[in-house]
Amino acid sequence: MARGVTKTDLESEWRSLQKNWYSIYQCKPTSRAGYLEWIAEWITASFSLIQLNTSGLRTRSFKVAEHRGQIGLRTGIEQLTEKRIVRAMFNLSQLPLVGEVIDYEVPLKETDEADHGDNDLLCVAPNVCLCIEAKKPDANESILKAVLQAFVYTSLVSTKKQAFLTDFSLDQKLQLTPGILTFAAAKSGRQLEKMDGYPQLRDLIRMLNFRLANNGIAPLRFFVVENPIEEFATCLTTTNEANGDIKAVFSSRFTLSIVEKFVS
Repeated sequence: MARGVTKTDLESEWRSLQKNWYSIYQCKPTSRAGYLEWIAEWITASFSLIQLNTSGLRTRSFKVAEHRGQIGLRTGIEQLTEKRIVRAMFNLSQLPLVGEVIDYEVPLKETDEADHGDNDLLCVAPNVCLCIEAKKPDANESILKAVLQAFVYTSLVSTKKQAFLTDFSLDQKLQLTPGILTFAAAKSGRQLEKMDGYPQLRDLIRMLNFRLANNGIAPLRFFVVENPIEEFATCLTTTNEANGDIKAVFSSRFTLSIVEKFVS
């Protein structure tokens, strides 16, 4: 926690914040691990007032033809960016416990000026379509931000569910499901492991799940990559495709170890 910043200071900032989900998850204190319980408490107290802003939501196809899992190589492949990891997962095609990877960085906004971001991974498992917010191994953002992003992005998609599933040629009966995919080494992964110590966050997750259920959306799901941190130094490599694409892929010596965590 930053020295000199008190709960009163942050609560004053919270009161002045616009009460829409985008402003809340984009607010810098939401990312800070040390503020997690305070902000979760205030969100819960203001829950009925917080709006889902659908202005600027994509009207074009959610499927981007140029998504082939390719990357640029301005730095060495050993540098683990979030983009490289999700594209390697896409190129893997199937994630243990998660499902078939359909796409990555699915755009939610119509123009660059709109508020919405990208859905990091789109996966399909029996009866469900997972809209996943992914974090990289050394990410310092709190689990709260990941929870809010997954909740908001899936809620936005649900307002255009039929068009969204049609764009990817998916069964209309699939239930939209928000997911978080993080790493045990990431701040969000470490916090997820200690959820018993975050009662305000657990209360908020229950409230979010209730709202999701009312909109026909499945509860939040949590996945953690548990590989030792030292394995990530050499986990990625590249392939050169006939069309000139350079793709990020997982090394043949690396196997993803993914577990699902249950939060109640």
